[in-house]
Amino acid sequence: MHFRALAAALALAPTAAAQTFDFSLDSLASTTLINLDVSLPLPGTAIGNYDAATNPTGTITCTNVFGVCNNTSFPINSTLLTEPQLAGQPGGLFRASVDTSAGTIAITGLAVSPTGRQASTSDLTLELNYPTFRTRQPNSVFPGGFTLPLPLGQSTIDNVLLVQSAPAAGTLTASGTPDLWNVNIVVPTSLSLDLDLLGNAQSVGPVPFALPLVGTLDLAGSRPRLVVTVDQSVNQTIPNPQPGTVIEDVAFPIPTVLPTGGTANLVLDLIPGDLTVGLLTDLDWSASGTPACTIASYCSSTPNTFSSGGQCSAAGSSSLGLGAFALTANGVPPGHAGRFYMSRTQSFLPFGDGNLCLGAPVRRLPVTYAGPQGNAAYAVNFEDPTQPTSLIRAGDTWNFQFIFRDPIGGPLTFNTTDAVSVTFCP
Repeated sequence: MHFRALAAALALAPTAAAQTFDFSLDSLASTTLINLDVSLPLPGTAIGNYDAATNPTGTITCTNVFGVCNNTSFPINSTLLTEPQLAGQPGGLFRASVDTSAGTIAITGLAVSPTGRQASTSDLTLELNYPTFRTRQPNSVFPGGFTLPLPLGQSTIDNVLLVQSAPAAGTLTASGTPDLWNVNIVVPTSLSLDLDLLGNAQSVGPVPFALPLVGTLDLAGSRPRLVVTVDQSVNQTIPNPQPGTVIEDVAFPIPTVLPTGGTANLVLDLIPGDLTVGLLTDLDWSASGTPACTIASYCSSTPNTFSSGGQCSAAGSSSLGLGAFALTANGVPPGHAGRFYMSRTQSFLPFGDGNLCLGAPVRRLPVTYAGPQGNAAYAVNFEDPTQPTSLIRAGDTWNFQFIFRDPIGGPLTFNTTDAVSVTFCP
């Protein structure tokens, strides 16, 4: 099997240190603080709450300064303001693929509840601008043309959620401390939340939100730890999620102006506009990881006398506890001998009539012969101390490749499949 050639190739092969981890946020070691400045335009109309049959003593409005008052509606411009503070201990998951030799990190599948789904309540203020009008029951004149701030109860924000919307790639740089890496990555996410204003609950989002993660990745222990900090200010306009919706019959008591001391009772019909949100974000998140149970093909093969290229793959389960894991090779010359090889590292070098996808050191498994359909297989026994597969432990990532005889396929008479990388689970 040209072992000298294999040894020579391995001496020149670069190694890779790519690993994939599933991370979960440590709620007890993480905090979220988000200060929001929310502004919602609410143009509409106002009218007194008088009704001849059901509320004959109610307020009557009119827009004429003198004469008969017949409970006439009039236009208003109003803006609803609230400044909630979202604070809590986050929870969530994501997957990170790190390659320390290339200095890269990729994050996928991020889904985080920044405050652990804790609701936030804050005061509401309505800035009301109206034309001059007058009322009866009580009798008063309300000069218009200026903005009147009025307290209006409370708002509630709940179910804040960040979900990754696209793959994210960032950088790893050495910190100067062994196995401690500086991380810098921006994760595209969608932000959604539930907002209750004036008893009108609506879902906001999803809206795009770029989540910058800057911190450190510690790979020294058995469980990697990612500590990140987010400190940013963002202003965003969120289109009205329910255009055309009217908030009807909002009871609105307003203090009288001329004279003072009374209360006019109005009913408002309001049309929500686009929501403007300012966010001042301060996140300190800590996440611990476990090796992801992943199986991924990599590298490439070249044509042989039976196919356009052999493929190496994994069958069964990568769980050590199940003990049902096998290596397979397809598209190799029938009847010829070959071996599956394994290594903790990867490379890519010309080798035989194909490519070497493993880095040193490489361990070999027993000889296997390809069947009539060009298939070869080897059932792995994790408990057999005579085989290198007994070295595999939960959390390990190993790479496998099939090297096979092909006497008439090329000048070097042997070839290779592509390779498969497997991270094993308990």
